[in-house]
Amino acid sequence: MVSRAGFLKSVFAVTTPQKPCPQKQFIMTVMVTMACSIGAAYAQPVSAATLSTPLEKSAIKYVEFRGDLGLIEGSTIDSESAMRDAHMRLASHDPDALSSGWVAYAALVAADTPEFAKAIQESVATPEAKTAFLARMRMEPRSIRELPGADKAIEAVMMMAARDATKINSLGQSFIDRAYSMQNAAWAKKKLSEGMSRVYEARDYAATRERAGTPVLPAYVSAGVQLPALAQTTDREWQATWSNEEAVPQINPRATPIIDRVLVLAVRYSVGEVTDPVVDGYAKSDQSRRCLNMAMLNFDQCIAATRTAYEEAFCIGEHGLNDVSGCLGWVAGAGEADD
Repeated sequence: MVSRAGFLKSVFAVTTPQKPCPQKQFIMTVMVTMACSIGAAYAQPVSAATLSTPLEKSAIKYVEFRGDLGLIEGSTIDSESAMRDAHMRLASHDPDALSSGWVAYAALVAADTPEFAKAIQESVATPEAKTAFLARMRMEPRSIRELPGADKAIEAVMMMAARDATKINSLGQSFIDRAYSMQNAAWAKKKLSEGMSRVYEARDYAATRERAGTPVLPAYVSAGVQLPALAQTTDREWQATWSNEEAVPQINPRATPIIDRVLVLAVRYSVGEVTDPVVDGYAKSDQSRRCLNMAMLNFDQCIAATRTAYEEAFCIGEHGLNDVSGCLGWVAGAGEADD
């Protein structure tokens, strides 16, 4: 049995991960002492917030977005203030952080796939095997796809992407439908404050809102490999099955580089070699980032032109949700496409 604390401490003390960009490397120092029983047959879970890895801290940006979607979906939009809350929540997510957060979260989903984790365990069974395995990954990142469980990891990521995008798209369509029905409601036809003032209000909210704290996952280490145990967390937003929408993912050929980065991050997380520079270098999707920035620009412009709450509902549905569903779901052929 190896505790997650001891696992991370030993790895970061002796291993120098590959640097994808010329940045100063950060070394994680884990100041946690946990007892280990020699010969124990089970892996010990760890829930201390201080053990959160850079990958988990990046993924929380996407998980926080999921949380806002859940709150909006569960709310009754029957007043100007309720509409304002939905607008401000959706406008408060930085496009760059959201796109990188999605990649980071996808890597956790991949690392949590049993078949993939087993293949990694076998690949790092001895110090010599681990050295050779990681060296090859650095030279040939795509070699990770050759692992027996890589296809299952990719399937899990694609299913998560497709279901999430479908859920976001469905919520967006509900706002567009609501925009038409709300034209008969007196409060929704009332003239609002000047459009740009509401855009600036949302930006102020983004700068001052309380953000989610350090993630606490029930991660554990088994046979030298770390698994995030997303299904065991009590926070629904962290679970890969957060969306229960039916979806049939279709891998977009253009997503190959993104999936390669996801798998590399998953492996590095699994063996304790994920650092801030590694996350900065690999947790990125240029297409999603550009798409999300354009969606935010259109969202702001649309809100600025609105005069009533029912017009706001259309902007929220079309740009705050539907556009975003395509920006995040394109890898799996899901969401509202913008070809």
